[in-house]
Amino acid sequence: MKALQMSMKKMIKICFSSFLLLVPLILPGQEEDPFSDEIARYEKFLKNQMEADRIPGLSVGFYKGDYMWTNGYGYIDLENEVKATSQSAYRLASVTKSMTAVAIMQLQERGKLDIDDPVRKYVPYFPRKRWEITLRQLMGHIGGISHYRNYEEEGSIKVHKDTREAIDIFDDFELVARPGTEYHYSSYGYNLLGAAVEGASGMGFGEYLEKNIWKPLNMNRTWMDSPDKIIPDRAEGYRLEFGEMKKSEFVNISSRFAAGGTRTTVLDMLKYARGLNEGRILSDRSTRMMETSMNTSDGRRTDYGMGWHVDPVNGHFKASHTGGQPETRTMLMRFPTMDFAIALAYNLEGGSLRTIARRLYQLVMDEAWNVRPYAGNEYDQALINGIWNVYNYGMAYYDYRDKARNTDPEAMESTFSFLNNSLNPDSIRADYQTVRQKINLGIHPKARKAYVRVGSHMIAALAEQYGEDRMDYYHKNGPFALFEDYLDLSESQGNRWPVNEGLKAKLDIWHKDWSETWTDYNRQLYIGSWTDLDSTLKVLNSRAAGRSIHPDYTSVLANALFERFLDGNESGVMDLVDRFVSLYSTSAIPHVTKGNLHILKGEPDQAETAYRRALNANMDRHTVSSGVLSYYARRLFRRNRLDKALSLLDVAERLYPDNSRLSNTRADIYREMSKRHYKESLDQDPTSEDSWEELKQLK
Repeated sequence: MKALQMSMKKMIKICFSSFLLLVPLILPGQEEDPFSDEIARYEKFLKNQMEADRIPGLSVGFYKGDYMWTNGYGYIDLENEVKATSQSAYRLASVTKSMTAVAIMQLQERGKLDIDDPVRKYVPYFPRKRWEITLRQLMGHIGGISHYRNYEEEGSIKVHKDTREAIDIFDDFELVARPGTEYHYSSYGYNLLGAAVEGASGMGFGEYLEKNIWKPLNMNRTWMDSPDKIIPDRAEGYRLEFGEMKKSEFVNISSRFAAGGTRTTVLDMLKYARGLNEGRILSDRSTRMMETSMNTSDGRRTDYGMGWHVDPVNGHFKASHTGGQPETRTMLMRFPTMDFAIALAYNLEGGSLRTIARRLYQLVMDEAWNVRPYAGNEYDQALINGIWNVYNYGMAYYDYRDKARNTDPEAMESTFSFLNNSLNPDSIRADYQTVRQKINLGIHPKARKAYVRVGSHMIAALAEQYGEDRMDYYHKNGPFALFEDYLDLSESQGNRWPVNEGLKAKLDIWHKDWSETWTDYNRQLYIGSWTDLDSTLKVLNSRAAGRSIHPDYTSVLANALFERFLDGNESGVMDLVDRFVSLYSTSAIPHVTKGNLHILKGEPDQAETAYRRALNANMDRHTVSSGVLSYYARRLFRRNRLDKALSLLDVAERLYPDNSRLSNTRADIYREMSKRHYKESLDQDPTSEDSWEELKQLK
């Protein structure tokens, strides 16, 4: 076909030349688009990011208050050159889990079930396990149910499965943990919930969702996915195999019906988000239960509620879910208190899903996404991480509940005592490991959520003093602005709950330096493989000079530099990496990046030197673990750089001898090389039975 012979870059450029044909949805009464400038900048970003990721087709949208915008870019069908629109229908994948959880909560409201009942009450054919498993535990992924055990088999089912058959796939699996004790993400657990929906309602799962969620919200382009069903604007799925674009493997996803078996549009995803926010399908009480993080029995929060990941962004409360399966990647991101949601779907297995959604948030909200301060030493960094959690989780609690976590004087005395004992410069230098562990517990029930209590108290006091409009200032400028204002207010009111003097002295310095290094420029900054990294690093290095802290862009810079070199844009990259090392001189991450680039240049000895420097760095040493090096080798493998992947593994095995993870990665590469050699042998001699049998075994 003509379309398949075209380069992806050319196809995406053709699509972007016809933007005007894809008119954003403007609701009645909107005379002009208040986000036109932000959307124009976002579309320029999308053009570059889709080219970098080689995404065939993408649909995206958001609503904020009464405003809604959706659009489509690229192609949902390369063979027939069908363009993506806001009405393109993508596999929803795991975002389906939130709908399953809504169904369970609806049935509880109607008296059909209780979420603390054992699942076998509604699914009696599910075998007894060592312990009872409740519906609540299943919704929070703490039910002990396994995820896929052999994805090559379980993830590639070609035939239709009804509910009973879908449960049969895993019903004899042993539990991976005692229910309630550990978080283990499990699609099978959500299939079990889907069976419970059927048992409690007396309806088929799809029928229940259609009557109780989709129709009430006018989601008229949402279906249970089926290869036999006629679905308008169905998006075809694609994958990159060693750099070559191919159609996705056919998989019948009825086997994951309640965990990821639906198909929908971004417009319907936004209708769903708005419907939840307006209480049209579920009471506020039930929605809040879904949007509250579960805790394990040992007192650790999981950042997952019931069908939603719940974690904060710059002190805003967020509930979200991603989806990934053959043919698709999806995301639904909700900010209930701002009456704001983002929906995204595209038809490639891979790509920068979170980055694409976060960039839209950044432009619409004029806020960077959770950019933390970089301190340059492990002691100060641990303190700053604790301060960040006080700010981010505490402010998000106030954002969602509109009140402090606790105002009881005795409780406040205890929580401020925890803060002063943990966020103490003298204590952390005296016993780094013990105090760091204490800091890490600050948001968890095990520490009575001390940081959440303190942070929500601080923001409540400031809101009362300065008004709610002041909150936007803290969302945009981060924790030091919040602490500075609170300490001033506290002092003026008699310092009822003081902060230790060592921390106060640090905060004075950090507030000043952060004010110099965190500006409007940073709130809008995007760092990708195709951006102007030269000027970005110049600005960041200039502003960081002589400062005790500055913004931490280590992860995004590492990825951008690695991807740029992989894409063949090698000119000047090593110089950029040296400036990266200079900017974050005490972090392991720039040294790992430099090592990776030496591998790509065919310089394994220099790579080993860089990795060893990373091992001796003051911070982020986990980024040069055997697991991370194996991850980079697999990235090279997937990009068809098999020789470079093996070279990286050679170096990694000198650092970590006899490591099973590295050996497994090497084995996978050797298997692929063997397949290629046997295919070459058959091309030369199609009658070779030995080559044919060996190739069949490898497949």
